[in-house]
Amino acid sequence: MGACSDLFTSERIILLVSIAWAVIGLLVQWILARGGGRKDYSVRAGNPVLGIIYNFTWAMTPAHKETIRLHPVKFIIGILMHVGIFLAILKVLLLLINPSGVPSMPVTVSVILGVALLCGLYLFLRRCYSPDLRLMSSPDDYISIMLSLGLLLATILHGIELISNGALLIYASILFFYLPLGKLSHALFFFIARAEYGARLGYRGTYPVKHGAKE
Repeated sequence: MGACSDLFTSERIILLVSIAWAVIGLLVQWILARGGGRKDYSVRAGNPVLGIIYNFTWAMTPAHKETIRLHPVKFIIGILMHVGIFLAILKVLLLLINPSGVPSMPVTVSVILGVALLCGLYLFLRRCYSPDLRLMSSPDDYISIMLSLGLLLATILHGIELISNGALLIYASILFFYLPLGKLSHALFFFIARAEYGARLGYRGTYPVKHGAKE
């Protein structure tokens, strides 16, 4: 009876509703964003699947991506922050599926989350104090990163037992509710957009880029 009650706590129900809202919202945006696209009249010269694979592998390396090559430190900082966020979301989902069976957080994961939090704080402060970034930033930019930092902090506090399961789930509910409303939706659209144009360039034979050719 106790295990059953754990499955139907108000915090879990709220999180499930928030996740359902996020999934439906992102799905609607995906459908509206596609709109059929413009018909490609070019003659097929390659494999779309190979184009997608290339676009998620070699095309993302410093040799092929100028933003990484010119800003390697900021790229690594961003990657570390996103790794921490994915781990935090995984912890939340594990709590949702089996609230009594989630093991204590390993030291390695705690360290990664701590590093991710510091990286996120750096990026947040950089956005606040850089005149160029302030000029191009919208309120959503600040809200999105603050929600992400809050999730990292909440997960760390939960790992050292300073907040309860319910508190972490409620905070995660807020993040999932906001997910389809702002730039956090790139958690889905990054992969969709990259797969889409990888497939198109693969169809045309542009991707994978042949050895020695320049992109």
